[in-house]
Amino acid sequence: MTSGAMTGQDHLPAWRKAGYASGDLGLNIYWQGVSLFLFFFYTDIMGIPVWWAGFTIFAASVWDGITDPVMGGIADRTRTKRGRYRPYLLFAAPVLGLGFIATFFAPPGLPGWALVTYALVTHLVLRTLYTVVSIPYAALSARMTFDSAERGALAGWRMQAAALGGLTTAFSTPMIVQAMSTVSGGDPRLGWLLAAVMMALTATLIFWICYGATAEPEDTQAAPPGPGPGLHDILTAAAMLRRNGPLVRVFIAITMASLCLAMMSKMLIYWFKYAIGNEAAAGPALAVTPLVLLVMAPVWVAVAKATSKRIAFMSGCAIGFAGYLAFFILPMRDPASVYLMLALIAVGVSAFAVMFWAMLPDTVEYDEWVSGERNEARVFGFATFAQKAALGLNALLLGVLLDLIGFTPNEAQSEAALTGMKAIMALIPAFGAAVTLAALWRYPIDRAYHAGLRDKIAARMSESSIKEASL
Repeated sequence: MTSGAMTGQDHLPAWRKAGYASGDLGLNIYWQGVSLFLFFFYTDIMGIPVWWAGFTIFAASVWDGITDPVMGGIADRTRTKRGRYRPYLLFAAPVLGLGFIATFFAPPGLPGWALVTYALVTHLVLRTLYTVVSIPYAALSARMTFDSAERGALAGWRMQAAALGGLTTAFSTPMIVQAMSTVSGGDPRLGWLLAAVMMALTATLIFWICYGATAEPEDTQAAPPGPGPGLHDILTAAAMLRRNGPLVRVFIAITMASLCLAMMSKMLIYWFKYAIGNEAAAGPALAVTPLVLLVMAPVWVAVAKATSKRIAFMSGCAIGFAGYLAFFILPMRDPASVYLMLALIAVGVSAFAVMFWAMLPDTVEYDEWVSGERNEARVFGFATFAQKAALGLNALLLGVLLDLIGFTPNEAQSEAALTGMKAIMALIPAFGAAVTLAALWRYPIDRAYHAGLRDKIAARMSESSIKEASL
């Protein structure tokens, strides 16, 4: 059995944490751009039917099921003078920006089937390029430090940067689109394209800053033997899931969060347009969640430090559950009430964002203890796939549900349709919060448990070295 040398720093200086965290700001410019606006862009700008819009996003997420574990295997086998994971931030970032721009380009004059094909192809390319950057970036955190508490702090920094990226994207995108559309004579297609160009340029620069500010420990382990990227990586990820109980629980948590909680963010722009009659007010509403995350990320890190990551995560579930139920019960027909309720929900949901990325690196050591192999990128690749696959299923389910309630784009909605929209954006997330709470109930890894894992791994490595020396 082999094990990677545990030579990362237990404590990181603040400037290096900030440098690493900046990468998630760049990722969230893209992630929030897709999560918040792409479904709306497909239906109301490109003119794709809602079912096909949902299917397109779902198909791209199924594609992630292939590319994510494969990319995890590629990243784990990468060996360069710049490290295993950092080179992807440098070289793949500008190509990702071009893919994002192509996704938010609405070709004029194409018939319906051609538009759907263009949307599907560009989204598949975008998701592949996003994977090439995001999985090495996420795995980098597991090599920067091996201390569980320090990883929690690093996740807090990261989520504050992610919140800043989400806040900027949610708040500025509608304004940029509106301004650019006005300049272009009222054509929203050009407004969306110019907004995508600005976002891609900004994100690329941020990734380069992240590359320059981070470092990896010296690699003392050769690339693992075995076949190149392909089916082997997918089968390895499946085996890892079978043996890693804590990862399964984190997997369930992020799957339910991505599948159910994302209904609220995707439906907000529809709610403001059709229920409140003020589409422009959706911009501030979309900015509420990342703004609260910006404030709450260090709070949840402190809660986890005082108690445990599990308790912090479960506390967020309970707050989110209560907020979603209140949103459904109350009228929610004016912007102020929606903003306030979103803020309450965001207090709970922010725990999901911070604790997921704080808990996931700890499952790397659990897997190393069970299997004897250290696979940071595979663990992160599998979890990232779960997140993206659930969001794809979310889009497909949303398209089906909007059809079922009688939604028709760019027309006045019936009261029955509006009630259905409200149920989609509140009751489904409440169910997701409840399932997540149950999944985390017996999650075993706390600070003492993780310290024990590290001691056992170190002892095994020492014993193996002694045996090798005696041969």
